[in-house]
Amino acid sequence: MMDWLDERLGRITMYRLVLFSLLVLAAVALVLMFAGTIEIVPWQYLVSVAVLGSVSYGSNRLFGWLFSIRPHSESAWITGLILSFLFVPPDDALGFAKLALVAVIAMASKYVIAPRGRHVFNPAAIAVVIASVGGLAYAGWWVATPAMIPATLVAGFLIMRRTKKQFVSLLFVVVAAVSLFVQGTDPVTTLVSWPLLFVGAIMLTEPLTLPPRLAQQYAVAATVGLLMTLPLQYGRLTMTPALALVIGNAVAWWFGQRRAVKLRFVGKKQMGETAYDFTFDTNGLTFEPGQYAEVTLVHENADSRGHRRVFSIVGSPGDDQISFGTRIPTRPSSFKRVLMNMKPGTTLHATRIAGDFVLPADKDVPVVCIAGGIGITPFVSYAMSSNRPLTIIYAVANTDDIAFAQQLAHHAADVTVVSPDDGVLPDSDWKYVKGRLDADVLGGLIDVSTNPTVYVSGAPAMVAATRKIVKAMGVKNVKVDEFSGY
Repeated sequence: MMDWLDERLGRITMYRLVLFSLLVLAAVALVLMFAGTIEIVPWQYLVSVAVLGSVSYGSNRLFGWLFSIRPHSESAWITGLILSFLFVPPDDALGFAKLALVAVIAMASKYVIAPRGRHVFNPAAIAVVIASVGGLAYAGWWVATPAMIPATLVAGFLIMRRTKKQFVSLLFVVVAAVSLFVQGTDPVTTLVSWPLLFVGAIMLTEPLTLPPRLAQQYAVAATVGLLMTLPLQYGRLTMTPALALVIGNAVAWWFGQRRAVKLRFVGKKQMGETAYDFTFDTNGLTFEPGQYAEVTLVHENADSRGHRRVFSIVGSPGDDQISFGTRIPTRPSSFKRVLMNMKPGTTLHATRIAGDFVLPADKDVPVVCIAGGIGITPFVSYAMSSNRPLTIIYAVANTDDIAFAQQLAHHAADVTVVSPDDGVLPDSDWKYVKGRLDADVLGGLIDVSTNPTVYVSGAPAMVAATRKIVKAMGVKNVKVDEFSGY
């Protein structure tokens, strides 16, 4: 069931999933308002959504023009909808004008509060804090009402499943709930009166304001969960869920890449029938081999896959150039069409560098890397950046589709190609096994008695199937790459 769900969630971008989820939440809220379950006048809520959404969208485009940055429109609509769940709709024109100003503040934060061009704060959270401190408007967090819990749970689960941050959100909720319980709040009141579910699933999990490593994400989640429940106050500044989240965003920014990452396109090279290597000059990229970059390529007439993609980084830390490997199918997405037609000298932006698909700190741990197709990319970085022994099992449909052969051959790695095609291998030292990645083939290639750490990278279906086989063989430490450029 979960594999079926993951496969379908993988067809839609994270931003579009959040947008659709918030629209459904808004529709549910509207029905509950008409039913009298939520004591908000329906037409006032509709006006609130219209004002916050349209002003967020318009001001985002305006600031993008002023700062010469192509804006990401979906994120603006998301921010507007989030704000509509935080502020109780006003009943007069002045109140709506104040809400419009809050939306402008939210969008401005993405461009103005961006040291070295790096996005820092969740726009909705920082707007709530600024509006509150300035006496402009105060968030009521009306979404934290019992009637909204079922819909919030469903939407939150889908978002967390898509972003793989369910345990990060769970830690946040547990820490906040325990803190409130210790302070004397009963569990039922905690769930129905505090916006834990909404903050944990929808606001805390925003990728751009999370730190790059999972352990750091847990630390931020626990910090935000604890802070938002403490009765802290300094002058006009009172601890609120929004302020706690803003503090967590600042900690996450410190953990991560504290500058904008610009990638200047150099050129592309075809590898096999459908795989391409795209090379970029960098401006000082800090990463660990195996991590990924989320790349923004804003373009007209974007399809449902959106303007952003995640690619495993090919290269060594400190290099002046890196590359991304990806498949270009017969009918590519709008993103990949634009990527294929990109001219040398074009500058792209990487919105974040993240991921935990990295080598063990202990260099004595045996490492086995299993790649399917273009999933070889993180392992190329391993080979280029480490002098530790690597066993690479590389599955391809056809030996002509072997990618990054030159880089792998140049660096020490024990490579075995698994393929139903017995064509010529690009390196005479490589081994060949005819077949596919099944239990018999993997059983003959992995020595379980050495207690290796096994890494699996490739298409989602291949990763899931291979992980299951390797675990059944008795391998305890299996890490999978969920971001291989697909």
